Amino acid sequence: MVEDEYTLVLVKPDGVKTRHIGDIITRIERKGYRIEALKMINATEDELERHYYDKTDKPFWPEILTYMMEGPIVGMVVSGTNVVEAIHNMAGATNPGQAEWGTIRGDFGREWPDGVLRNVIHTSDTVDGAAREIKIWFPEFKF
Repeated sequence: MVEDEYTLVLVKPDGVKTRHIGDIITRIERKGYRIEALKMINATEDELERHYYDKTDKPFWPEILTYMMEGPIVGMVVSGTNVVEAIHNMAGATNPGQAEWGTIRGDFGREWPDGVLRNVIHTSDTVDGAAREIKIWFPEFKF
């Protein structure tokens, strides 16, 4: 039997500001996945550097840092069979302007005049990545 996986979901500051927390939770629960942990977080620079470790040397890093600290985020640990891939697919394309309708980013995301890529949600893209990310945002969580 296949064991359940765990994944991290972050409702980013724009998703919180536009009041889509409930919409996103509802979509996750309607698919039959379980929310194992949930909290509102004011991200620190240290947490963001650990989370986006592979982007800190990119020219767009300051933009990500500023965006992710614009307001609170909502973090969730979600579990279920093949949940990492399923939730990642539910999120849609990274650029909300290219995301399909029916995905979280396609339905709730949009492009903004300042050109900052605000895309509503983060989802882990691998099982190992999920475990690493969950330890950053939910150090108290026991797998």
